[in-house]
Amino acid sequence: MKIFFFCIFGSIFLLPSLSNAHGLYVSSEGGKLHANFSDQSPAAGAVVTVVDEDGIVIIRNIVDEKGIWTLPKDVEGEPEFVIVEAPGGHLTRIAWQEVLQGTSKGFFDYLSVRIAIGVTVLGGGGFIIRRLINKS
Repeated sequence: MKIFFFCIFGSIFLLPSLSNAHGLYVSSEGGKLHANFSDQSPAAGAVVTVVDEDGIVIIRNIVDEKGIWTLPKDVEGEPEFVIVEAPGGHLTRIAWQEVLQGTSKGFFDYLSVRIAIGVTVLGGGGFIIRRLINKS
């Protein structure tokens, strides 16, 4: 019975982590767009597309090997969104106004916060399962 609960626990918590290996995150600061994966590695070679509100492509470019794209000085048209597409099917977008104003890191963007939450969830889940097993 304990092995059964262990297998269920492992599949519930470990298998979803395999399907969501990492995500693509975009931020901007000082006239530069930064494209990184969730493991903080740069999204080198990602395609940056600037579109207007009708979806017409204004600019299409590629980020450098550090995952940085410098905003152009003159942009024709009125940009609405910046879409970043990295190899492996990763896609994200950010509003043009956010790119111009710059973005700040949120609470959950820090790796230490994610680790603390993960350890708490795993520890709490283990405690609950242990209580259920020892109850009988």
